[in-house]
Formats: sequence, C-alpha cells, structure tokens
Amino acid sequence: MWGVDAARGLALLGMMTVHVIPTTDFSGEATWAGLLFSGRSAALFAVLAGVGLALLTGGSADERSSDRLNWDRKVVAVRAVLIILIGLVLSLLSSGVAIILVHYGVMFVLALPFLRLGARSLAALAAAWVAIGPLLYWYWQNALRETLAPLDHPARLWSSPSPLDLTDPALLGMDLLVTGYYPLLIWPAYFFAGMAIGRLNLKSVTTAVWLTVAGAATAWVMLLIGRLTMWQSDIVVNMAAVSGYSQDRVRGALTAGDHVLPLVTDPRWFLLSTPHQGTPVELLHSIGVASAVLGLCLLLARPFKLLLSPLAGAGSMPLSLYAGHLVILHLWRPDGAVLNDLSAETLLLILVVAALALGLLKTALGLRGPLEAATYAAGTAVAGPRP
Repeated sequence: MWGVDAARGLALLGMMTVHVIPTTDFSGEATWAGLLFSGRSAALFAVLAGVGLALLTGGSADERSSDRLNWDRKVVAVRAVLIILIGLVLSLLSSGVAIILVHYGVMFVLALPFLRLGARSLAALAAAWVAIGPLLYWYWQNALRETLAPLDHPARLWSSPSPLDLTDPALLGMDLLVTGYYPLLIWPAYFFAGMAIGRLNLKSVTTAVWLTVAGAATAWVMLLIGRLTMWQSDIVVNMAAVSGYSQDRVRGALTAGDHVLPLVTDPRWFLLSTPHQGTPVELLHSIGVASAVLGLCLLLARPFKLLLSPLAGAGSMPLSLYAGHLVILHLWRPDGAVLNDLSAETLLLILVVAALALGLLKTALGLRGPLEAATYAAGTAVAGPRP
C-alpha cells in the first residue's frame, strides 16, 4: 500500500539521520536530529512492521481461511529467521548502530499465534503490553543494577546481539528481554499496535483522518506529560546528583534518549517521554506519532502518489536499505578506510539521496529489493504454493 510504504520510507530516513547526526551536541543539549527523530523513527519502523504483517495476512478481511493462515505463518516464520540471521551478521560491522533486526525478527515470531486476531483484540493486546511491559522492565532493570557490573560482560547494557552471543543463551536472552536497545518487554507493544492498525480499512479516508488526528492528539498529550515531569519535578536534580552530569546535560539526555544516564530508579520514570526509555508515556507518545505519520501518508498518497514514489519505493525495500546503510556507516566510522573524510551532514545527504533514487528505480522497475526478494523466495519455497 502506497501510503504505508511512504511512512516506512520516512522511518528509514529518520533512522539514518540519528545514525549519522549526533542526538546531543557538545554541551549536552538535544540536536535537531535528537528532537525530531530519536526513538520515534525506530518506533515508527516497528509499528509499520506490524501494519505490514497485518496486511500480509489479510488486512481488514473478517475471515482468513485456516489453510491461508497456516501458509502465512510458515512464510513469516522463515522470514523472521532470516531477518535474525541478517541482523547477527550485520552486528559484526563497525557501524556504531544499535541494530534492530534480531529483536525485529523475534517480534515476528512472537506475533505468529496472534495472526487470527482482529483489530480490537490486537489493540487490547497492545494496550496490555503498554501497561504491564514497562512495569516489569523497570523492576527487572533496577534489580540488575547490583549484578551487571561484576559480570564477565560488564558492557551488556544496550548492546546489539552478535553471533558470539549464541554461545551464551542466558546472556543473549537477557539482552533480548531487558538490557538490549529494543527490549522485548517493551517493543512488541509497537508491533501489536501496528497489527491492530493494519486490521483497519486503510483505504478509507475516514480511517486515515482518524489515525492522523487521534495519533497527533495522543502524541501531544504524552509529550506534555513527559515535559512537565522533567521541568516541574526534581527528577532532573536527583538524576544529576546520581550521574554526576550537569542538570542541562541530564535534560538533554532525557530529551534525546542518548543512553548516557544510569538506570532510572525514581518512580517518576513512568511519566517521562524520553526516547528508548520504554515508559508507558513514551510508548503512547511514539505510537501516537506513528499513527499520525501513517494517517498523513495515507491521505497524501491519494493526490500526490507520483510525488511520493521515491519515498514509497524506498519504504518498500526496508531490509535492503537498512542493511546497505549499515555497510556505508561501517566504511565511514573511524575504523573505516573509505568514507571517513566525509562530514556527517555530507554522508547523510548521500544516504538520503541514494535511498530516494533507489526507491524511484525500484518503483519504476516494479521489482522487490534484493533482500526482500531473497526472504520472500525462501519463505514461499518452505511454505509451498499459496492456497
């Protein structure tokens, strides 16, 4: 669907931006990239993954045959395994990026039992995850505060799973659930919210308007709650005392979510809207932003379909472009030997132009991206003929 692909294209460009442009400056204040895209782009990517899965498995159709559902599950399961393997391989690059693909693939696996559910049931599941996940996450992270430092792997907080982690399943499981960048105690809320949206009639103008207005209102209210908590309470003072950073540095970190702060033990954590913190307020804010962006893209796709074709084309091959930009970043980082003379702004411009040009080419040719074609071929080969 054109609007969905365009929204996914925006998510990709936003992720590229925060992977190249620092989210905080030398003084600790949030940069334009941190203010606009930090956390929101990755959340939009995850929400749209759920939307795409729902569309793949019947969209808003009331009835999905058992044969077709079983076929879909096989295709999705194979794709999920391949996405996980690709993510593990990409983690070996020196890209400096918190790679989402392993967690992303696991979320596809987690969704398999719920492919028969409709919009209301999936929305209830997402709401339950928003309510319960952060609570478990907060208690578990704080319980680990005293045990993480003595581990043989002292830097386990916020790491991307790699093939080496397969030798220690318990540690890998902890990374996937709670200590990684995209903990599964939190991120399936985005995925199931996206599946619920994907079960709606996305061809309807009313649905698009509702997503835009309700999403924007939710995002604004949640952001207001988070900002009031940060500015009207003494949580910043307390965190500055614990971390040793200045209060301005703490505010910048809470605004951009740059992971420099220690784990938050203050219960007011639940009211923060900090990117990547996984609070209920942040989850609802990011889901609201994702809904609004998707609704707006669905509306714009009608009168401006040709204009959006580069963005939609890029968004229709997210795996290929995501992997490709990590390779470019590997060549650009200090250890790279090819592109490290480029400024961050120049590299970002190259990535954006390349993504849009490839998107336009993909749209013109009507082909799948290379990794999308490979995962689709593997899935259908395992699942057999479509019922």
